[in-house]
Amino acid sequence: MKKGFLLSKPAPKTASTSSTIQVTPTTALKSIPSDRFHDVIVKFITGLIDKNSPFLFSSIIALDLAAVETFLHIHKDQVVPLDKLAEIFDKADCYPLMVQFLASFLNVFLSDDDLQEIFLMDSEIR
Repeated sequence: MKKGFLLSKPAPKTASTSSTIQVTPTTALKSIPSDRFHDVIVKFITGLIDKNSPFLFSSIIALDLAAVETFLHIHKDQVVPLDKLAEIFDKADCYPLMVQFLASFLNVFLSDDDLQEIFLMDSEIR
């Protein structure tokens, strides 16, 4: 068994400091455009349609369209424009408002750093 070492004198006590750490938030995250994931979202949804059925999104029906419209209004800065989603409408023959809601929902999630952090942290634990 290895022997440890012993200090002949105790370490001197350090004086406590009263300084506080100040964190200055940067605007780097706020300056990132809200459309940075639009192309990725369109590719993702198009891939889902290609791998599954073109009827995948046409079978999704909103029971309360007012709730969908309210969501799109609240998150208007994160809404994926309909012209970006036109390719999906042609492939899937689906209701444009529903696809816009799903795409915008993904965009809100991907654009929120706190939600991403929780998601990534949870996936590392498993």
